[in-house]
Parts: sequence; C-alpha cells; structure tokens
Amino acid sequence: MTQTATYTMEAFVDDVKEIFTNSRDPLAQAQAVAGKMKELMAVPGWLEEKLNLPEEGGYGRYDLHIDEELGQPGAGFYLMATVQKPGQTQLPHDHGVAWVAYAVYSGSIKQTKFRWAFPGEGVDSPQIKESGHFTQNDGSVAFFLPGEIHQTLNVGSGNRAVVVRLESQKLDTLTRYQYNMEDNTVKQMDR
Repeated sequence: MTQTATYTMEAFVDDVKEIFTNSRDPLAQAQAVAGKMKELMAVPGWLEEKLNLPEEGGYGRYDLHIDEELGQPGAGFYLMATVQKPGQTQLPHDHGVAWVAYAVYSGSIKQTKFRWAFPGEGVDSPQIKESGHFTQNDGSVAFFLPGEIHQTLNVGSGNRAVVVRLESQKLDTLTRYQYNMEDNTVKQMDR
C-alpha cells in the first residue's frame, strides 16, 4: 500500500484502488478501507485543502473522487464529504448490495442499527427493530455491509457534522430501500 510522509487523499484513493484490485470480499474490503480512512482522518487540514468550506453552514454533499473502473459489486466507487445540519437525519435505510464506510471529520453522528424481527420474536408480523447504536466523533470510522439497515443522526450540540463517506459503488446506481418504522412500510429509494 502507498506510504507517504503525510497521508493524502490521493494516496488514500490509490490504496482503495489497490484494495478493490486485490480482494472481492466485501467484508475484507470494508475493513481495509476503514483502516485507511482512519489514517486519513488523522491528517489535519486535508479536507480544507480539497474543499472551500465556510466556517459555518456549507450544508450539502461534495464530490471528492468517483472511480469508473473499480468498486464492489461493480465499478464506480465514490468518495464524498457531506456537511450535515444540526439534528439532520433520514429514515432507516440500507445500501443495497454495496457497503459504505463513514468517517467523521468533525462533529458527532449517532449511527443506529436495525434488524428484521419476525413472529416468535415478540412481534406479530415482520418489522424492523432497533438493534443498537453508537456515536462517531472526530476521526471515528465505521462501515455498513450490504443489506445492513441503519440511520444516521447529527448529534453535535447544535453544530454541523462533516462526514467523509466512501460508497463501494455509487449508491444512486443501485436498488436500495428506506424503512418507515411508524407505519411499518418499506419503499425503494429513488435512483
């Protein structure tokens, strides 16, 4: 893997390409990429060198790298940064057949995981139930494998959260689902 005096985003992208080239196992890929993301998160100021983010606000998604040749399950891995508003969340969702790694550059996000519960497990019909949660702070990295259901919430005391995310294949090219726990419905997310 690439070793430099100061780890850069370009070196990270090269390492991710090498990971995809050398493994087809989604778990091994996600673990290796998460390790490299942790290394990148330890480098101060690298994101500011790539993006001209204002001191406050700047909410939205920022493309950092799209790779047309490598990825999992198909070509098209995607590196981005998102700037999330205080309290920003979405419905629980999966990433289809892709995996996604989340690294907190600054701020705090709560990741809530869900699983399917079936009759005999305290429910009358199949539904998703919360199965745990954890908080990611500055420099923290986590990943979600294909089919895992989760929800992200910015819990940073009225502050924005800046999250760097690597999708093993650009999610807007894949079928994936969103889950509404209030009315126990599932709907396909827009591509």
